[in-house]
Amino acid sequence: MQFCIIALLVLVLSCTKNDKAPEGVLSRDEMVNVLSELYIVEQKISTLGVKRDSLVQIFDSMKGRVFEKVGITDSVFRKSLNFYIDHPEVLEGVYTSLIDSLNLREQRVLSGSARK
Repeated sequence: MQFCIIALLVLVLSCTKNDKAPEGVLSRDEMVNVLSELYIVEQKISTLGVKRDSLVQIFDSMKGRVFEKVGITDSVFRKSLNFYIDHPEVLEGVYTSLIDSLNLREQRVLSGSARK
């Protein structure tokens, strides 16, 4: 179910264009936040033990909830994703921050469960 993350990492090899983000594109920090939330949702639903087709449907539904939570639309996410895919050097920074963010969340969870 990690198709989204893997696909985006593969696209880091895309050709480079102008680095200036157009109007309506999420900032680097906003993109990291959205991708982080999507990754966490994807990991949670991957443990449900249901067929892949069902997982895709569940993820699509949950993706909409993530967008509502962070206050964006699917079209803003897609526009932003397309921008970052077209700018692999910027996307690389997004993924570096995403990995750091996910590692920090994991450390917080582990330290919180160790205190119990």
